[in-house]
Amino acid sequence: MVITKNIPDSDALFFDLGGHHRPAIISVVGAGGKTSTLFWLAKWFRAQGRRVIVTTTTHMFLPDDACPVLFCREPARLPHAILMQPMLACFHAWKAPAGKARGFSPPAIDALAARPECDVILVEADGAHGYPLKAPDEHEPCIPQSSCCVIAITGGHMLGMPVGPESVHRWPRFADITGLAQGEPLALRHLIRLIQHPQGAFKNVSPTSRRVWFINRFSHSENMALEQNLTPLLLNGDVDAIWLGAVQECPPITHRFVR
Repeated sequence: MVITKNIPDSDALFFDLGGHHRPAIISVVGAGGKTSTLFWLAKWFRAQGRRVIVTTTTHMFLPDDACPVLFCREPARLPHAILMQPMLACFHAWKAPAGKARGFSPPAIDALAARPECDVILVEADGAHGYPLKAPDEHEPCIPQSSCCVIAITGGHMLGMPVGPESVHRWPRFADITGLAQGEPLALRHLIRLIQHPQGAFKNVSPTSRRVWFINRFSHSENMALEQNLTPLLLNGDVDAIWLGAVQECPPITHRFVR
């Protein structure tokens, strides 16, 4: 087994995501930049010449005007011409009080993925109420079984910061999994426990799905995540790739570890 660390190009990320699959169903879970990551991936796949559908199994904000938005009851019954659009955001309903769109059940997205017209489906499969960190509740995350890749996001800017209920969604579960006490500074070892724990960041992920851990808003100069702390996750098979970066910067991914 070989561990590589580099600043990835488009082809490298393509393989991390299982992008050779058609359709490629990619689910994003965790906290600290899921929606931003989803729409960055949508633009990235479009630049590769792929057709993209963006949706959710929970609730999410609408994309910008560059992406058409469609509301429907059964996405698997959409007309052929609609599914052939270059990019489409598809939801079940609009929740005006929350200012978000409501998505579909995982089986509904699995049924959509069975349509031969589908190329790439990007799914926000978790909710965090805007917090930078979270642990999943009993019913979370809601991941389609057809997902070839699941990206778990954690807010890297919280490393070294004291954490508690004000900064972590599902704080009691997060504390149980990581061993953190309220007000204790978050360390990389705590996030590694979240990644490795069966009820942690990759809960409900199929054994056949690729697992990518994205530490978003990560400053390598401020948070020295030593290579020996990350590579055991790859050697043990806990993850297939680890990304470090900031999705709203350019380039979004600055370091990549892969087995």
